[in-house]
Amino acid sequence: MRLDSATLLELRDQLRQRGERLSLPSEPPRKAGEPLSADASAVVQRVAPMCEVLYLLLLADEQRDVREDEVLRGAVRALTEGMLRTADIDGMLARFDAGLAHQSREHRLELVTAQLSSDRSDAEATLTLAAVMVIADETPDRREQAMLEDLRQLLGIPTPRAKLLLGEVGF
Repeated sequence: MRLDSATLLELRDQLRQRGERLSLPSEPPRKAGEPLSADASAVVQRVAPMCEVLYLLLLADEQRDVREDEVLRGAVRALTEGMLRTADIDGMLARFDAGLAHQSREHRLELVTAQLSSDRSDAEATLTLAAVMVIADETPDRREQAMLEDLRQLLGIPTPRAKLLLGEVGF
């Protein structure tokens, strides 16, 4: 599978750059234990399935790379329009870890894709971001590529539509 379309590479680079940034300096620090605002909680609930898919892909090759972390954090910041601070993102990732402690990666993927597949735009955005996650470390692994294909199928996105979404990426 080719994952070298100019669009995906550019998106990868933008997300990595956004993921490098820490919490914005203008944000007042949230006190320990202070809950998210109602708006931020609603945003987290909406994007959490997409972010969990990206997290599962990050772990697919059993090697975590700083570039993958940057893409994941950049995607979370983009999806939440910068509403979450670094500590909030860390909390979300900890919840994903907890889910994996109780259920397999395959089961978690099935659960989150069941949520995402009901909204076509969320499903397609997830597939696009997942393709970017696969190329985050510049060396796509066969396990990541296989998981991307599984994701496409679980989301119910036909191959021709996936090709259109991902540009030159071949399935």
